[in-house]
Amino acid sequence: DLPKEAAQENSGVAGSGTDDSIGRTCNSDAHGIKDNHIDPPIIARYIRVYPTDSYNRPTLRMELLGCEVKGCSLPLGMENGEIKNAHITASSCKKSWYNSWEPSLARLNQEGRVNAWQSNNNQQWLQIDLLKAKKITAITTQGCKSMSVEQFVKTYVILYSDEGTEWKPYMDDSTSVGKVFVGNENSSGQVKHFLDPPIFSRFIRIVPKTWNRSICLRVELFGCDPS
Repeated sequence: DLPKEAAQENSGVAGSGTDDSIGRTCNSDAHGIKDNHIDPPIIARYIRVYPTDSYNRPTLRMELLGCEVKGCSLPLGMENGEIKNAHITASSCKKSWYNSWEPSLARLNQEGRVNAWQSNNNQQWLQIDLLKAKKITAITTQGCKSMSVEQFVKTYVILYSDEGTEWKPYMDDSTSVGKVFVGNENSSGQVKHFLDPPIFSRFIRIVPKTWNRSICLRVELFGCDPS
């Protein structure tokens, strides 16, 4: 493995790479991924990576993993499966003799030939049960592709409920009516909306209003436990 150093800065002013630097070993080939866990974690705004050795030339692809210091924007479990299939429901789903676009497939970045929830008609909703009240601060949506046809939700509204029986719309403060969120423009791109104010609730319903070809949806919710 080849070494590298990461220097942390709070001001963004050019650093030397020696003050507050952390030495780490890096990759040994062109394709593999090398994880380095930082303990104690870095609390900073700017990160610089200084290669100290390389093979042929110093080239780099990377990702930083972490969270906001006092934030509340962690994925709540759609993509990673922490929200179980039984807790993702819908008013209906499209079925045929060879496949079924179940609500449990409505997970962000879900892969496969059948890789999303698709409704059976136009009066539809997708519901997520978080099992207990959460502080929900953001939502990301994604469409799908079926038989090379792009399908996605263009606009939608959000309803929420504490018990799953009585539903309230997420309001637009500027108009005092239910907020209409702008969704996707294609089958694969992601559109994220931050919820300010956040939603405090257990049940979330996403109600599509307009769409391209068919109602097709993959989604992730972001937030945390209420403080």
